[in-house]
Amino acid sequence: MTSSRPLWREWRIWPVVALLAALAFLVLRFPVVALDFDLWYHLLGGSYILKHHALPDAPFFSYLQQNPGGWVDYYWLFQVLVESVYRLGGFAALVVLRSVLYLITVWMVFSYLRRADESKDNGVYVFVLTLSCIYALAIVPRDLILRPHIVTYLFIVVFHFIVDRRPQWRWALPVLALVWTNVHGVEYPVLLLVGGAYLAEFFLPKLLRRPVPEVARLLRWPLILSLYAILATPAGFSLLAKPFSPPLFHERVVSELMPREIGTFFLFAFNMGGNFVETSGNVLVVFLVGAVAALGWMRRLRVSRIILFAGGLFLLPQSRRFTYEFILLCLPLAGDAVALLAEKRPRAVSWKAALAASLVVVAASVWCLSDFLGHRQRFPVDLARLPVGVCDFLMKEGPGGRIFNVPNPGGYLEWRLYPKYKIFMDMQTMLFSSFDLFTGIAGFGDKELLRRTVATYKTGFLAVDIRDKDFGKQLEGIGDFEPVFFDDALVLYADADQYPELVARFKLQALNPFTSVTEDYEAMDAQKREAILAECRRMQNVSPDGLVVGTVVAKILLAKGDTAQAAQVAARLMEVFPDRYMGYALAGLAAFKEERYADALARNKEALARAMPGERALVVRNLYATYARLKEFDKAYDTLSSLINPMAPTATFSDVYDMGMAAVASGKTREGKLLLTMAQAKASDKDAEKSKEIASLLGMMQEVPD
Repeated sequence: MTSSRPLWREWRIWPVVALLAALAFLVLRFPVVALDFDLWYHLLGGSYILKHHALPDAPFFSYLQQNPGGWVDYYWLFQVLVESVYRLGGFAALVVLRSVLYLITVWMVFSYLRRADESKDNGVYVFVLTLSCIYALAIVPRDLILRPHIVTYLFIVVFHFIVDRRPQWRWALPVLALVWTNVHGVEYPVLLLVGGAYLAEFFLPKLLRRPVPEVARLLRWPLILSLYAILATPAGFSLLAKPFSPPLFHERVVSELMPREIGTFFLFAFNMGGNFVETSGNVLVVFLVGAVAALGWMRRLRVSRIILFAGGLFLLPQSRRFTYEFILLCLPLAGDAVALLAEKRPRAVSWKAALAASLVVVAASVWCLSDFLGHRQRFPVDLARLPVGVCDFLMKEGPGGRIFNVPNPGGYLEWRLYPKYKIFMDMQTMLFSSFDLFTGIAGFGDKELLRRTVATYKTGFLAVDIRDKDFGKQLEGIGDFEPVFFDDALVLYADADQYPELVARFKLQALNPFTSVTEDYEAMDAQKREAILAECRRMQNVSPDGLVVGTVVAKILLAKGDTAQAAQVAARLMEVFPDRYMGYALAGLAAFKEERYADALARNKEALARAMPGERALVVRNLYATYARLKEFDKAYDTLSSLINPMAPTATFSDVYDMGMAAVASGKTREGKLLLTMAQAKASDKDAEKSKEIASLLGMMQEVPD
């Protein structure tokens, strides 16, 4: 490459441009998703700061006592940032912010690694691009979550880049450190590690009375000032103890805080698709360990790299989240490995072969990320897992008060409900005590703890996880709580003693929120079915777009034979929850009942593509029935075989009978005879009619040889 050649004519620019463009297309389409609920308490915190022009010093959204350790709002600047961006453009603007930070990080990783190759070799370029792509895939699961760590990751890479590649920008380091420590103050040990590692290349030669590299002299004072920046926060010295005094047992609850066993770093998924994204971090960990060994063997291991590797290695097993810090802290090792490869690579590669290989690497990376992201969710915010309906109900119909809530969705609850309501707690682990977290989690599964908590705090509402089907047993004899509303995440109970009018108007009498989706509405008494439908309609008047309530309404309409209205409900569910299977499955059922079997087949295939493993059984059975009506018996049999193992003890009479009939219809006589014989052996008195049918059919097939 010559300096006079225009950049756009240099072939090496196009693969990385293609990579960044494809990544931008994918992540900009990916909405805000409740992978956790931290973003919403950051938005509320930013709103509080902008309103009061002061940092919160107590859990203003909660009725709990302040943690004796005090509240250090060590991410106040991030909260102001996201709230300001949200006010500017809502969730769409937050998607842009998240995407820009991620893409800059990826570009900086590539730029750092690319500048390690002074030879500008084509083969080394392909290696650099591949390594950059693995980095891009490794950090994307965390960078899709808009939290302060996304800035930490970027600033780690920027520090490396300035120190190793652009020392003339060195006076930007203290400014970056000041921003970093106010955006994500609890990560200041990582800042100290990075700065200290590079300062060691000045002070160690001094101690050993050896020549100090000129670059180390230039960087000395900017790096020293960067280290002192950790004190330039509103918390001052109070910040220093926070990373080293985590609440007890929180790692037993928060998955990202759980320690990692050494064996988990050797789990790999090299098949193409989203699974590789999930293990690409492990690929980098192993590569970086190998890079240390190779550089050490070649006596090319700098002191800064040793310190960064040792610090990262200390963090690595502490919790899952530190995998990302490790691979970024050790980026200079990857750069030195690139430089070593450039020196030792045995033969040249033509630019055409390198370009082709680069495009294959980019295409494979984009494919992996696309598969990992799955079906597109509703933009700009995915309503799944968010307690939207409960919050709508409380704001429209409730008078205010105290809510005892499961902690996980607390961030969203406080964002929607404060100041009209105060909640128990959210997942700000440094703000609440371990006993508070214990109460918030165990209190919904332990009757005595629930009784004491309700009595102590005089809570008027309970916000219960909708998956907690046994909660009703814990509630017996505790106050006069009645279910009044539910959505896709929570079931809301109100105390009839405190809110008699609210309970009288909205008490759910016919509908059980915990089992509503799995009820057999076809077999249900018509009067009860109508009562449930009325309660669902009442909830839809408050919050119209719930997935669970909409599903119940559609199932009741199908049971009544009103397929046209059911199809309308299903269409709305597909619009609001385009990545969830239920709307497509319901649309398939409506088409099946109307004998539009081709449409039913298409919708069920879409449903199956979106169904989680535990949701597949219903869709597979619908597909089987549709294939049978279309007289595609081979596909009917294969579809049912993918779901049912006739040899398993759990296979029911109906399962084996259906498989046998499908086998016979598809011409698989041997399989059909055996399956029908197996079904006959499982038949009970209630299966007498089908048992006679089996006997007759087996008699007709007696002459057919096995």
